[in-house]
Amino acid sequence: MIKHIFADMDGTLLDTHGYLSDTNRWSICLSDIPVTLVSARSPFEMSHILNELQLKTPQIAFNGNLIFTQNDFGIQVIDKHILPAETVSEVLDYISSNFPTVSLSWYSLAHWYIKKQDKAVFIQKALTGAEPRIKAFDGNSEIYKIMLMTFDPEELLHIQASLEALNISEIQLTRSTVYTLEITSSQKTKADAAQSILKEKNLNFEEAAAIGDGHNDIPLLKVAGLPIAVDNAHADVKRYVKMVVGKNTDHGVTEALSAIREINEQVIL
Repeated sequence: MIKHIFADMDGTLLDTHGYLSDTNRWSICLSDIPVTLVSARSPFEMSHILNELQLKTPQIAFNGNLIFTQNDFGIQVIDKHILPAETVSEVLDYISSNFPTVSLSWYSLAHWYIKKQDKAVFIQKALTGAEPRIKAFDGNSEIYKIMLMTFDPEELLHIQASLEALNISEIQLTRSTVYTLEITSSQKTKADAAQSILKEKNLNFEEAAAIGDGHNDIPLLKVAGLPIAVDNAHADVKRYVKMVVGKNTDHGVTEALSAIREINEQVIL
């Protein structure tokens, strides 16, 4: 039986504008199986969705490097892995010097920082509802993620290859979309964070379902007992799933939850 569900947010649960449909909202609110959102987002970018879904279960942010719960008083950190300050400085300086036109952001637990306002920043603001601060990195804030945004996918691939060539052991590079490259601690993946939650509940991956669409979802999809992709997922992602449901714009998560209920009912019978 499936006893826990992990669902990606952008491109999976949410539509292309970052909105949560009433259909998906009610399917999760009424689910008798616990649901954890697994995202590259920061917790403050997840907050309003968690409130709409009334989720009190542990949640996963920053591609697995933060596990937290949210309540009426804020968030409670369960596990965290930040980027070393010297690594943040090295990466920010490298990108600023070698790729000055790329939109550059970095995130602490409670804030989103940028070097300048640009088109990519405005799109991210519209998508998440978050408001950035223009501030140079001072080495004091705990940084969980650096994000690069460009509307040239080939340039993004070139940047990724350039960063990989630096051989910085403390970082992992992931792409949630063709326009974004996220840099987080190499300590954890989405799968590692999910394993921590399952271990606490005395469950294993065979009892978990995972729903995703992006390359950064692949580590979790590869180990979940029931890996599911929405139909808008990249072809590379669909290679790792047992089921493909409707697109994120066609309430694919609701379809997935319905299928999981049917599977569990068959097991009981």
